[in-house]
Amino acid sequence: MKLITSKREYQDIYDTHIKSEGNLFIFLRKKIPESPLAVGIVVSKKIGKAVVRNKVKRRIKAFIRENIDLHPTNEKIIILAKPEAGNADWQEIKEDLTDLFTR
Repeated sequence: MKLITSKREYQDIYDTHIKSEGNLFIFLRKKIPESPLAVGIVVSKKIGKAVVRNKVKRRIKAFIRENIDLHPTNEKIIILAKPEAGNADWQEIKEDLTDLFTR
C-alpha cells in the first residue's frame, strides 16, 4: 500500500472518481491498471481538534494494515472522513470501512 501525498494525485482522483458513501466515510475511487493500492486520507477540521483528527487517521491506517486482503489492488482511493467519524468508536469505524472496501 502506498500513501497518496501529492496535490496532483489528489486532484486527478477528485476530477475522475467513482463515489461510495458510508455512515462515517466517503470513498473516491479511481481504477489504475497495473498499479498497487494507493490511499489518501482526508480529515477536515469539522471532525474536531487535532487530537481527534489524528486519532481518526491512525484508526484508518490501522484498519488498512490489519485487513490488507480486503483491498482491491489496482485502485487509488481517497477516504474522506465525515464529522460523525470523530465520535465513532473503533468497532463502528471497522464496520463502515469493511463495508466500503468490499463494495
